[in-house]
Amino acid sequence: MTDVLNISPFVGWVVALNALLTFALAIWNLMASGSRANTKRLDGHDDQLQKHESRISAVEQGQESLPSLQNIHSLELAIVRLEGEIKSVSQVMAGNVAIMERLEAVVARHDAHLLEAGKR
Repeated sequence: MTDVLNISPFVGWVVALNALLTFALAIWNLMASGSRANTKRLDGHDDQLQKHESRISAVEQGQESLPSLQNIHSLELAIVRLEGEIKSVSQVMAGNVAIMERLEAVVARHDAHLLEAGKR
């Protein structure tokens, strides 16, 4: 007699193992789907952080090139000194205007004298 291989006891185990693996895979997918969604969200947040970092770096570089409080104070003092200089220059110019007016009067008298002398 030939022995026939009977696999019917194994079929039940295979079906049970298949059901168990399917159930385990379903549970795994449920658990991993939140992780995938979180990974996508974290990637989006990482991109936002990179953009914010570049913007902050640009602002910091711009702020470094601005004059400091000490520089602005030095400019204020220089402007005050210039105002004083301008006032003194305007006083000198007023004196020069007075001198020029007197000089023009003298020159006008000389012109008048020479013109009268030339008519005689």
